[in-house]
Amino acid sequence: MKGLVRPASDEAGLAFSGVAILGAMLIFAPLIMGGNRPLPLLILEVAATGLLGLLLLRPGFKQHLSRPLLIALGVLVALPIVQLLPLPEFVWNWIPGRDFYAAASSAVGSPPKYRALSLIPNATESAFLALLVPVAVFLATVSTSEAQLKQLINLFIGLAVIQAIIGLAQFGTGSMTVLASLEGEGVSAAHGTYPNSDHLAGLLEMALPVVLGLLIANIQIGGGRQARSTRKTPIRQRISRLFSSGIRFNRVAIYAAAGFAILLGLTFSHSRTGVSLAMLGILVSSLVFGRWVGGQRSSRLITAFTVIGVALALEIGLSSVLSRFTSKGMTDDLRWSIFAGTIQGIREFFPIGSGFGTFPAVFRRFQPGNVPEFVNHAHNDYLEWLFEGGLLAGILLIVFLVLYLLRWRKIWPRGEYCTPYGFMRIAAGVGLLMMGLHGLVDFNLHIPANAVFFAFLAGVFFHPEVPAQQVPVAPPKKVPVVARPEPPPVVVAAPQPADAQIRNPFAD
Repeated sequence: MKGLVRPASDEAGLAFSGVAILGAMLIFAPLIMGGNRPLPLLILEVAATGLLGLLLLRPGFKQHLSRPLLIALGVLVALPIVQLLPLPEFVWNWIPGRDFYAAASSAVGSPPKYRALSLIPNATESAFLALLVPVAVFLATVSTSEAQLKQLINLFIGLAVIQAIIGLAQFGTGSMTVLASLEGEGVSAAHGTYPNSDHLAGLLEMALPVVLGLLIANIQIGGGRQARSTRKTPIRQRISRLFSSGIRFNRVAIYAAAGFAILLGLTFSHSRTGVSLAMLGILVSSLVFGRWVGGQRSSRLITAFTVIGVALALEIGLSSVLSRFTSKGMTDDLRWSIFAGTIQGIREFFPIGSGFGTFPAVFRRFQPGNVPEFVNHAHNDYLEWLFEGGLLAGILLIVFLVLYLLRWRKIWPRGEYCTPYGFMRIAAGVGLLMMGLHGLVDFNLHIPANAVFFAFLAGVFFHPEVPAQQVPVAPPKKVPVVARPEPPPVVVAAPQPADAQIRNPFAD
């Protein structure tokens, strides 16, 4: 078929298929309740299985990741599998926190001869399959090329802008008609396609530093090679240059508009943590990128961005957002009671844990009396992982934190010039920081869509910078010198004088 374009090689075909599946997962993940329902989660798991299969056929990520990070990922994936291994009954009874359940099992009948380490093996199996989704996204992102990574970053920003616009429409109309399952329900905050406004805030707070980083990368005021000339150039000429270059100005305008949309979506999500982290993200971005924007000019740029965003929020209506900070304080929140019950469970099951995915069922035993509702998560990702994974989960958290901090030393530019690719990785690191802080008071990383986006930004942050390959120049070939035969001497007759008479031999 003439219209069919095939990859140049099998390896290129696998790479193209992997990027296509990765992009499809990014698009699909938040569409149906943030992926936090059985059917969309099943689709993500099937896609992750196919993506992992392609990555194993072309294991380029092994060359891109450090050995400690690969070992940590391997332990992370293996931990739920270990919790599913059957143990003899006497060994299982010896594990801390199992005596209560062993007595209950003996009371209802004869206990089984073998039991899994997890209290609820089916829940741990489901947690293992859900864990494969962010792991596959991370490995696929690390394996992409730099050009493909830039396209995926723009896709991520576009998805965040769409979610923010949907949330603003929900706030303006007071309904969630964009979601068929919640049609007719009144809302007073932006949700997007998430069931919870805090989860929408989690996505937007990760995307805001990325937008600011790419915005500053395209402005390039006082950056690197043009630093000296820019300092001497008046601000009017710099602005005129920006407007005169149409392509760059269009990118700046697009990223600025995307940033305003995301900031407004964060503001009207009514998430106190989300709004606070948005302000923190803007501050951190101004400090991090200020080196290349140029000292006071960076503060002015970020301040102007914030002032315009707040002005737009005031035009739409900011009083309902501010009431969230004045009507109810964090000390009155039931989270603290849930934290206390979770810590009690951690002590009960330490150092093994109850098993991944078992928190909603097992926590009922430790739920405080002043929490009347069903608690499906601890509202603290780290406490919940310690509850389910025990000591080994805590060690993994510390290892990933150390790897994150050490990575900053490698991606931080050494010179005065930072490439757009460097801005992209630094911005992804700031976005990871925002989500990591949000995990202290919420369970965003247990939402499949946000786990996918977090893993994607982690892949951008740990993406290896491939140096430009220099083509070796071959030395000039030595041409052998061949001795050429000397030409025969040319005999030239002596010139005759002009007045000499030519003698005629027949005249004698």
